[in-house]
Amino acid sequence: MTAEQTDVFGHRGLRPDVLVQLGGAPPIILETEFAPASTVEEDARARLGELAKDSGYEIEQVVAVRLDAALRRASDLPAAVEAARVEWCVLSGHRGHFVRWPDRGWLGGGIDDLARAIEEVSLSERLVAEGLTILEQGVRQAAHLLRADAAETSRAGLEATARLLHQEDSEQTSRMAMAIIANAMTFHTTLAGMHGIPHLDSLRGASGSILRPRLLQCWRDILRINYWPIFKIAIDLLLTIRDAPALTIMDRLADVAHELARIGATSLNDLSGRLFQRLIVDRKFLATFYTLPNSAALLAELAVPDLDVDWGDASAVQKMRIGDLACGTGTLLLAAYQGVLSRHRHAGGDDAKLHARMMERGLVAADIMPAATHLTASNLSGTHPGITFERTCVYTMPYGRQPQERELPIAIGSLDLLDEGHASMALFGTGQRQARGDREDEGNVDARVEIPPECLDLAIMNPPFTRPTNHESTTVPVPSFAGFDTSTDEQRDMSRRLNEIGRYMGPRVGNGNAGLASHFVDLAHAKTKSGGLIALVLPASFAQGGSWEAARALIETEYEDIVVVSIATTGNTDLAFSADTGMAEVLLVAKKRRAGGSATRSTLFANLKRRPKSLLEATDVARSIRETPRDGERTGWLLVGDSSVAGSYVRDRLSSAGAAGIRNPDLASTMLALGEGDLKLPRRKETLDVPITRLSELGNRGPIDRDLVGRDSRGSPRGPWDMVGYAEAETPPTYPALWAHQAPRERCLVVEPDRAGRVREGCHQAAVDRWKSAASQLHFNRDFRINSQSLSACLTPEPAIGGRAWPSFLLDRAEWETPVVLWANTTLGLMSFWWKGSRQHQGRASMTLSRLPELLVLDPRQLGEGQIEKAQELFVEFRNRTFLPANEAYRDPVRADLDQAVLVRLLGLPEGIEESLRLLRDQWCAEPSVHGGKGTRIMV
Repeated sequence: MTAEQTDVFGHRGLRPDVLVQLGGAPPIILETEFAPASTVEEDARARLGELAKDSGYEIEQVVAVRLDAALRRASDLPAAVEAARVEWCVLSGHRGHFVRWPDRGWLGGGIDDLARAIEEVSLSERLVAEGLTILEQGVRQAAHLLRADAAETSRAGLEATARLLHQEDSEQTSRMAMAIIANAMTFHTTLAGMHGIPHLDSLRGASGSILRPRLLQCWRDILRINYWPIFKIAIDLLLTIRDAPALTIMDRLADVAHELARIGATSLNDLSGRLFQRLIVDRKFLATFYTLPNSAALLAELAVPDLDVDWGDASAVQKMRIGDLACGTGTLLLAAYQGVLSRHRHAGGDDAKLHARMMERGLVAADIMPAATHLTASNLSGTHPGITFERTCVYTMPYGRQPQERELPIAIGSLDLLDEGHASMALFGTGQRQARGDREDEGNVDARVEIPPECLDLAIMNPPFTRPTNHESTTVPVPSFAGFDTSTDEQRDMSRRLNEIGRYMGPRVGNGNAGLASHFVDLAHAKTKSGGLIALVLPASFAQGGSWEAARALIETEYEDIVVVSIATTGNTDLAFSADTGMAEVLLVAKKRRAGGSATRSTLFANLKRRPKSLLEATDVARSIRETPRDGERTGWLLVGDSSVAGSYVRDRLSSAGAAGIRNPDLASTMLALGEGDLKLPRRKETLDVPITRLSELGNRGPIDRDLVGRDSRGSPRGPWDMVGYAEAETPPTYPALWAHQAPRERCLVVEPDRAGRVREGCHQAAVDRWKSAASQLHFNRDFRINSQSLSACLTPEPAIGGRAWPSFLLDRAEWETPVVLWANTTLGLMSFWWKGSRQHQGRASMTLSRLPELLVLDPRQLGEGQIEKAQELFVEFRNRTFLPANEAYRDPVRADLDQAVLVRLLGLPEGIEESLRLLRDQWCAEPSVHGGKGTRIMV
């Protein structure tokens, strides 16, 4: 660190207040000024883009700091600085184009908080991108050289490479092998000069090329010191390459290592991990999606600060165990570990002294891919590359059919650890491999997997999402177990193995329709100790999907301090915390309740405007979420610093599930109040009484479509009808049905039937009986495409069977149908459906039949006889009027008229609410989950 030195930038006159350089990272400039600090940002901008004379790095990050003016007069300056509150913002980029964080206002805290911020901005995203390009190009070229040689000579080397990586030979297998060798060379450049390890250039021969015998001997010498997880597999892979291409490949990958060292990328987080994800073609069935570093930092910073430990006590910190049993490249585990080390360091400890013990016992990781566990061990080791250690708790888990001599004939990866009989088992007997730091990991009969129940202080994971159903592919019987080219029989045996574990493990939440991720919730729960935390990346369906109901119930009853983080924006990619998932995700953080604790009644839903764009943003957003008052308002804005809005928050029951992914907290306030019978409108102080009830109080839902037209596994009728087109039926049909969606014909409150039930042979009596429980004039939209369809409910002219798209609901009294259908299509009725429905897809809210009875509707039992008659009059008035799609309520005069008719003319609310209703329509239509980015959205 230097302060107020001239000639820092190589030309006279520029004197940065403070220059900080952490390790080999690019330098950071601090510009400071006493409050009101009117020119500090201008000074900071002037530093961007300058070149630091000593390192040659371009200045990309400048921190503008506002100091308390009272520090000028402090008699004991060190003590005053220690106690002072400072404010700062960060400028990133160059003078012509820079980004300010936060976008407005100032961050604030103590000197220690400022020091943490400086650590976070030391990572250059520009250099990460440049390094990834260098690494990817080099790996692709090396793989091309390898495969071109094999095409002209022999494929034996390619087959040997594939066996080492437990994969079939392919282009991506070769790239993965080259990535591992490149990673070892890059790590070599980091170690060079320590422990007597020579530089790569000293291993060149007279021709100037790296000589393989010298490189192999050097790496074997490194193994005598340590680093088995990194160099052993690289040695094995290098030995599979023929002499002729090996020379060119080593030179190309050595160039990569040198280029990465030149830009300082050897100290950048997880470059190989990012590349590794680009090499995997099995993503559909392995679902190995890469947790983005900024997302990993967000999740870790939501969990690590709540660990029950004295951060200044080295022995206490070393006793902690943090595990990721679907570790991939170790991004999440690394983020959690860095959070631990940072807190110990800022508490006055020496984090280097923790490293060996944490590597040997404190960090637990497992994956089915050898390359993944190699990179996990490599990334964790790279935190303090010069410190040696012995064995790790990084395991490569068996997957698929196993050799006869092994204890488990069929293996399902980390999910085998759900079997408590195998929570501690010999590696030799299971096919699991343990990454060691000091020697070979195979043949070590005494080594054991030690992940007993309730052993983890923190379980942090991004589990695979695939489902064990075959909706995705008719050629893959059990997609969740289809990775690594497992055979059809293997897939079925693996599925049976998982079901067998489930039968004797007691209550579980794993659900086939939810996918493998739900089984990893079981695993995290089983391995986390009381008082410990789980921190998971899950599909967004966790928050609202019916197949996740048991998981939500488990979290709500067994955990406290529950936080669910989602992203309220458009575009499936932007809704994810992982790379390339193409699906919305949420973060779940919760503390496992200790014995005797009471069940939690509240979950904090944090809905972000965007995924964090930097590590600093991730850390600051996590801090904002953590500091949200637990007993304050139920809804509000998430502020970073004093005025920058990062999103919104809502406190509600996890089982209610409507609060996730909402951009505007005022809408949540309206829906929470409505659930209690109060109408809370924007810009109005008073709440209004509205007769509200759950649909279940008024009648019963009709049967699911499979009970109407389905067949059982033997082909026998489960339902009494076959559905035919309405025109094909007799006129009028005996059993009319409203079955499918066709948006243009569903613009009015009355929708004509589109199908007719043709009675199956021998099913006439069953048809008569089923008609009584299935036919109604009232039908609800089961899969409501809010940005293209107009109605959440409709009436048919006469009773009709409800189908897949329009299930029926049978009210106890027929005269209730008109007030219910009128309410359902007001803005508040649409919002009620949206609030309760599952919003897994943009512009859509889906309602399972099991959840339909929970829908909030107008309570006709509380209406007087005159109001029921008035509802009939209003229905006649509106039945043939045409509504726009629901997301266009902001400009739909018919919807506005219906709102006024139901709330004012029917319920007698004050006429002055129209302006508040207009604003409510605008706010709801502006929600990303309502418009889905469609061009018809309201422009704000």
